[in-house]
Amino acid sequence: MNSESYEEKATRVAEIFRKEREGTTGYDNLLSFGASIDPDYWEAYRYNGWGFFTPQNKRHLDHMTREMIVCGVLSFRDRPGVYVHAKNALKEGATLNQLLEVFEVALFPGGGPSRMVRLETLKRIVDEDPSLVVEKRPWRFDAEEVARNVPEKETREEKIKRVTETIEKANGYVDEAISFGVELDPDYFDIYSRMHWSFFEEKEGFLTPIQRELIVMAVFAFRGFREELYFHSKKALRLGASMEQLLECFQVCVPPGGIALLHEGLRTLKKIHDEAE
Repeated sequence: MNSESYEEKATRVAEIFRKEREGTTGYDNLLSFGASIDPDYWEAYRYNGWGFFTPQNKRHLDHMTREMIVCGVLSFRDRPGVYVHAKNALKEGATLNQLLEVFEVALFPGGGPSRMVRLETLKRIVDEDPSLVVEKRPWRFDAEEVARNVPEKETREEKIKRVTETIEKANGYVDEAISFGVELDPDYFDIYSRMHWSFFEEKEGFLTPIQRELIVMAVFAFRGFREELYFHSKKALRLGASMEQLLECFQVCVPPGGIALLHEGLRTLKKIHDEAE
């Protein structure tokens, strides 16, 4: 490509972004616009970012999982690119139910405001291809059954102990801040313990427990929640993930989340490594 003119390179690089991100904004995308003005920088950006993690570049995570992790971060950020990466995940073999679970898991560390982005994305995909709605969930969480199993007569101290142990079991670690919250308001955290991470526990659903942890870790890293990132990274390792897989989780999130996300992940991995040493 050394013999190509500036105009030829600008056209070529812009076309790469246009094809990769078709459908992002409806008529074109800003990356192709940037590439048409400064093709040298944007070509380097692509190959150092998402262009490095192609379906053919087999490393530590399968490409479907990479796409789903990026979907989690982009849905939290309320970015239109979530549609493109959701479609890419489907191309790599993901199902609609897996994508829905990605967004459900991302809701845990990211909060509710972006949930409409997630549902709008899935609805747009289903409107385009209704045949994608084919699977039923292999297991269900019965909130009413859980409520029925709560002891009718328990003291405040007994409730605090039960709820604290439930949350600690689901998280896989002791969170002193949440434990303090349970002591202050056990009724609220009784409901909290049923709806958040304990909803999934460590069951095989449409995602594996490790995939869920990677999605949660990516959002926590983006938000700079170091303590939560540390504990969920430890939990992913306990579930069988490798340090290389955890690192790749942070690497693929540099384009949607920025270099600070990678640095947060590296700090966490080094801390875990140093503790092991």
